[in-house]
Amino acid sequence: MRDEERGEGEEAMMFDTSGSKGRRRRHAYPLLAMLLVPLLAGAPARADYPDWAAFAEVGVIEVLTSDEDGDRRETKVWFVLVDGAPYLRTNGSRWLENLRRDPELELRIEDTVYQARVEEVEGDEVLEAVDRASREKYGWQEKIIHPFRTKRPELLLISPR
Repeated sequence: MRDEERGEGEEAMMFDTSGSKGRRRRHAYPLLAMLLVPLLAGAPARADYPDWAAFAEVGVIEVLTSDEDGDRRETKVWFVLVDGAPYLRTNGSRWLENLRRDPELELRIEDTVYQARVEEVEGDEVLEAVDRASREKYGWQEKIIHPFRTKRPELLLISPR
């Protein structure tokens, strides 16, 4: 196809390269690369389930759930380990409602997304252990937040799917 027969859309999608002996060739590969590289580079890594011991000192993780209307909810939360088991604590949050409807979730920890599920846990003993672990891990931040607790928090134990 000669240049004057080419439509504007086709011209915009092709790049000129000079061939040998003065011939001009057009290639779409550079355009394809420009479109794919940002998409591939921005995708977070995925893994089945975290090695919690490796993340014990991480302060904040993201809980990824789906609202009732299907919208994705991303919530930054604190977590603690009690005897090596990961726990979340919340009070009447939207993401808790989502997890009660569907206990499977994704967790984003340091740019990697992990598959997991949660189970609500009750009991004074486990609550005291989670509170103690939270005071040790989060220090003065926990001391500021704890007095504003208006009701008993819900505890969630994270486990593999």
